Amino acid sequence: MTATGTLSIAPDTFETAEYRAQKGLAVVQASHLYARGGTGKGVTVALIDSGLNADLPEFAGRVAHPGYDHVENRPGTFDRVGHGTQMAGILAANKDDQGMHGVAFNAQLIPFRFGDDNEPFFFDSEIAGSWQSGYDNGARIFNNSWANAIPATELTEARYNQVMPESLAIARKLVKQGAVFVFPTGNELKREPLAEPGLPLAVPELEKGWIAVVALKNDGSAINGKSNYCGVARAWCIAVPGGDSGAEQGLLTTGKDGQYVQTAGTSPAAALVSGALAAVQSLYPQMSAQQVRDHLLETANRTGLYANSEAYGRGLLDLDAASRRLPVVN
Repeated sequence: MTATGTLSIAPDTFETAEYRAQKGLAVVQASHLYARGGTGKGVTVALIDSGLNADLPEFAGRVAHPGYDHVENRPGTFDRVGHGTQMAGILAANKDDQGMHGVAFNAQLIPFRFGDDNEPFFFDSEIAGSWQSGYDNGARIFNNSWANAIPATELTEARYNQVMPESLAIARKLVKQGAVFVFPTGNELKREPLAEPGLPLAVPELEKGWIAVVALKNDGSAINGKSNYCGVARAWCIAVPGGDSGAEQGLLTTGKDGQYVQTAGTSPAAALVSGALAAVQSLYPQMSAQQVRDHLLETANRTGLYANSEAYGRGLLDLDAASRRLPVVN
């Protein structure tokens, strides 16, 4: 990386079969970021989900801390459902000439397991504890590929405080301390996001540490077959590929048993954005996670269909622009 943000290596050097297999990477122009040196090295992301099969080769060297399994009440995690391992693959699977690789293939993960198949609001204390533990162990980026099924437009601070009081308190505290929380808008094909992605509407102080994510089709041509719009979260919302329904239409990622599987929806879209935050922060280590968050929103592609902020918020994530246009750090 030079002082002007020019390329030191040709982007196509990174456009391997493994890169092309994860179709979202090309749409967000990740190879340009890699060519400038942004791979996630030295940056830790907390993954709050169904756990992680950390024994898979795709995660060798990628786990900074074993995290915690709130289902089995022990350090380390077991992934019965597979969702967490799939999100971890989108985020940080190794670049090893096998299958696919994550957007931040040199980043570090801290996995947490809560709840498996149930609504998140049943696990308020587990989520709050995971966020605090992740922060205490070095994470400033928190991937949350889940949301409570309450429309953001129906939330007030008082109501959310009834549902998730411990999580709200920790989120407030960690945002003040510089953390960034990433959430999917939800998969109901509605014009408004679910509770957590839209939470700054009810609690404005959270906005500086918040990103909501909508899912596009694999080619970026339109919102996918189930993603909610950005809606009221448009000021802190960004769009990335999240796969679509149908055979071979998802994003390729890591299955919990070691095979490669397709996943689709706003969950993998959120994981892609969390990885992008890590990869860009590794390029700009002088920046805080919240400054990187601002930079990704400011450099998003707002042309053409992405100018529709109700659907696409700030626009399509553009990792070429984010790594080419040097940020202004106050």
